Amino acid sequence: MGDATILLEETNTVKGGNRNYPGIYVPAGKTLIIDGTGSLNASSHGCGCGIGGGFEKAAGNTVINGGTITATGGEFAAGIGSGQYGSCGNITITGGTITANGGDDAAGIGSGDDGSCGNILITGGTVTANGRYTAAGIGSGYEATCGNITIADTVTQVTATKGKYSPNSIGAGDDGTCGTVTIAPGANVIQN
Repeated sequence: MGDATILLEETNTVKGGNRNYPGIYVPAGKTLIIDGTGSLNASSHGCGCGIGGGFEKAAGNTVINGGTITATGGEFAAGIGSGQYGSCGNITITGGTITANGGDDAAGIGSGDDGSCGNILITGGTVTANGRYTAAGIGSGYEATCGNITIADTVTQVTATKGKYSPNSIGAGDDGTCGTVTIAPGANVIQN
């Protein structure tokens, strides 16, 4: 199985069929690229991410270049990234309109509860990321890890909302760790 590209046209909805799987699974070591002008609503049937990994499952890299995307994580899973006790590779967003909602103790974009993810790079698009409870909007979930987070000044807007008990909107969640957080001067970034 190799890398894959999804070109979005019109309106699309996907939901994980197995409780532990995401709406769209990105296999470990592989890269999924999403582009196009259509819309995508991706969610889990239970414990998986909207896009990325599932419960105790390793996932690969996700690249979003376009489209209108809503990704909703299931129980303890990120909207885009890793599920509970799972891992994912790098997450790159260069364009599109993206809304990512984490499940309990999971980041909107990044890692789920007790999970891990690689680097997060956002260079374009309009991005809204919502963490829940102890998780960051962009970064790590509860007792979770993520790599470096970089947001360029070429984004249209990035809005990151932390969970009620998270110390950071962008970065580490409660009892979690992240690498270096770099937000370019002048970048249109809102942290709630």
